[in-house]
Order: sequence, then C-alpha cells, then structure tokens
Amino acid sequence: MDIWNFFTSFIVQSIAFLTHEVGVGEAVAIILFTLIGRLVLMPINLLAMANMYRNKKAISALKPELDKIKVIHKDKPNEIAKSTMALYKKNNIKILDKKSVINIASQGVFGFGMFQALQQIVFNSKFAWIANIAKPDVALALLVGVITYFSMIMMPGSAEQTSTLLFIIPAIICIITLISFPSAIGLYWATSSVTSLLQSLVLNNYFQKQEINKAI
Repeated sequence: MDIWNFFTSFIVQSIAFLTHEVGVGEAVAIILFTLIGRLVLMPINLLAMANMYRNKKAISALKPELDKIKVIHKDKPNEIAKSTMALYKKNNIKILDKKSVINIASQGVFGFGMFQALQQIVFNSKFAWIANIAKPDVALALLVGVITYFSMIMMPGSAEQTSTLLFIIPAIICIITLISFPSAIGLYWATSSVTSLLQSLVLNNYFQKQEINKAI
C-alpha cells in the first residue's frame, strides 16, 4: 500500500512540478504527464499490439478450419470452444501471452494511478471551452467517448467480424463515467486514447506496407 501511495503521490507532485516550476497550465501539465507515461509504456504496448495483429492474421488464415469445426459441432458450444482452442494451440496462437498480460497490467496501473491522483489535486483553471477542469464537462465526455471508440476499432488486433456493439459499449461506459468526474480526468483519458489511436494508425500502416512488400 505504501508503494501505491508513493506512486500516486509521485503523479501529484509531477503535475505540480510541471504547473509551478515549468510554468504550464494545469490541463497542459496533465496532458504532458500522460504523454510521458504513455511514452515509457510504449515499447511493451507496441509489442502487445504487434502480437495481436499476428494472431489476427493467423486466425484469419484458419477461417476454413474454424468454419468446419462450427459445422461438425453444431449446437455443441463446448465442443466448438474445445476444438478451437486445440487448433489455436496446434498453430501456436496465444490469445493472451506474457506481453499482453504485462501490457494490460501496466496500462491498468498507470490509468488507475492517474485516476486516483487527479482526484486528490484541487484544480481551478479553464482549458479550451472548459470553464473549470475541476468540474465535469459533457462535451469533453462525448469527445473522449468518440475517440475511445475509434481507438478500439483501429487496434491492429481488431477482427473485421467483431460486432460493432463490442466497441460501442466501452465508449458509452466512458461517456457515462466522465460525466460524473472532473474534466481533469477526461483530459487524461482523451490524451491516452489519442495516443493509442496514433499508435494503432502507425502500426496498421507499417503492417500494410509489409503485406505489400511480401506480395511484390
């Protein structure tokens, strides 16, 4: 618990340093610290996203066999799941490997730490159209929800057949959550989601070029 308190205290003091010593506004300090944090976590995040993309391509190549399993074990969901996992194992497809676990854990720790730290700080400044970042802002919440939706859709590991509802639900949860919390938290969430979106765009572009080069 002392380690966690040290971590959240470090976030609070870092934002205070950026505000009072560097001389940037409170909102900019939140954005800058979020970017620094995401930059530190970027290597493991990129590795995990690359692994998701490779799994996506491998699963796509197995589609005929997966469809065959569904036909053979029709009305037997347990058998379908069992056979599917056996096929994944045979082709060395790991949906959740060590890199993915570390990435999820690190992102979760950073996000929850920011969430708690930002609630400890007393804000009293405006940013863009937001009159006071200490108070909720509906427009910001909606904006973050939209960014979150697109960042999830653009993830390299997102399957084409995935239901749109699976992307919409987290975005709606995001909006509902941010409507009740300070805009400072929304600014963190927006910055983090934009970073994820940009990473996804860069990786998707890289993988597309790789595919083109292989086809030539």
